[in-house]
Amino acid sequence: MNITKGKIAKAQKICIYGPEGIGKSTLASKFPDPVFIDTEGSTNNMDVARLDKPSSWTMLQQQINFVKQQKPCKTIVIDTID
Repeated sequence: MNITKGKIAKAQKICIYGPEGIGKSTLASKFPDPVFIDTEGSTNNMDVARLDKPSSWTMLQQQINFVKQQKPCKTIVIDTID
């Protein structure tokens, strides 16, 4: 039997929901070292790191896998996921 104590570092999954223009992307830009997958151009006026706009579901999946494998950031933001 093993007893452990303290925090266990794991990836956090967060969904931010709200009307357009309320500041969801701005909030996400304050997360640790974010990179955006900007599907709708909502970060055009923001000074953030971003990947190219995905042209298909397959490309979006490839971008997510790239970030998971290469770890170019601490936070991945998909804006928007719908």
